[in-house]
Amino acid sequence: MFIDQQLKKLPEREAPENLAANVMAAISARESRPWWKQPFTSWPRNSQALLFAALSLGFAAVVYLAWRPAEALSGVSSFAWLGRALETLANVALVFVRILPWQLLVAFAVVCLAMYAACVATGFALYRVAGRQGAAAL
Repeated sequence: MFIDQQLKKLPEREAPENLAANVMAAISARESRPWWKQPFTSWPRNSQALLFAALSLGFAAVVYLAWRPAEALSGVSSFAWLGRALETLANVALVFVRILPWQLLVAFAVVCLAMYAACVATGFALYRVAGRQGAAAL
């Protein structure tokens, strides 16, 4: 509040005379850039698909090339530990579900839903506040 009051006391500043011309020149310079220097979402769809395919292929090659030496050193599949870890976690969750009373599980689900609803409500409130401040600035 204090900073807002102090800023409102300041006099209005005049915009430079060539501001509009500079903004329009910057916009036209940005639009005249080659397609590969523009944002990715404005690239042609076939170029986006080609880049996605090349990056996917590169990622698969890195995983494959890293997997082979690890498999040769350990003598086991390098991702077998992940399957065992997930199986252990699933077994632990199953034991908890069988041991705990159903009322506790329902209470846990209600708390999770309430926290989710609170996050969504907070997001909506922040969106409204930001939207109102953005509209006031225009």
